Amino acid sequence: MTELSRRSFLWGAVAWAADPPANAERLARHRNLGKAFYEQPTTMGRAVEEFRRALALAPGSPIDRVNLGLALLRAGQNEEAVRELRTVQREHPTVPHTWFNLGIVYKREGRLDEARLQFERMIELAPDEPISHYNLGALYKLAGRADAAVRELEIAAQLDPSLAAPHYQLSGILRQAGRTADADRHLQAFQEIKKRME
Repeated sequence: MTELSRRSFLWGAVAWAADPPANAERLARHRNLGKAFYEQPTTMGRAVEEFRRALALAPGSPIDRVNLGLALLRAGQNEEAVRELRTVQREHPTVPHTWFNLGIVYKREGRLDEARLQFERMIELAPDEPISHYNLGALYKLAGRADAAVRELEIAAQLDPSLAAPHYQLSGILRQAGRTADADRHLQAFQEIKKRME
């Protein structure tokens, strides 16, 4: 689960703090059970059920719809998950979780232009999220936009120095551009991070 996904659950736990619905206790129970089941791959179907129940109790809650969408994605029900996330995106366009997760879905499906648009909007909403910059950089690289790719990958590496992937990508792009010293520096950073992780 991504850090962004984890944040969505934390937000869901406090979404009604200011104006709790009459059935706040039941809503909290379904959210908590959904989160617990989400953490275990073998109980993803039960997570989906609990998040559906939470959404039924709070049909206007964007976070309950996001949580359902994330659980559906993890359960392999991509079509329905995309519908849920797109609904939130239409109704609440400033919720970053939809842009990030739809970007990942579209990237995996090879819908690269759509994925790029999702990550561009995600970065507008959450400019300090390094994985989004990395994904956008990788998409720019695939589109042949080397300068834009380098910019995004460098931002990702600066935002989270423990990420190895941006350095690896930068090494290849910069070597192709004839910037050997920069490429070597990023390759060395990649190898150091990888060694620390082992």
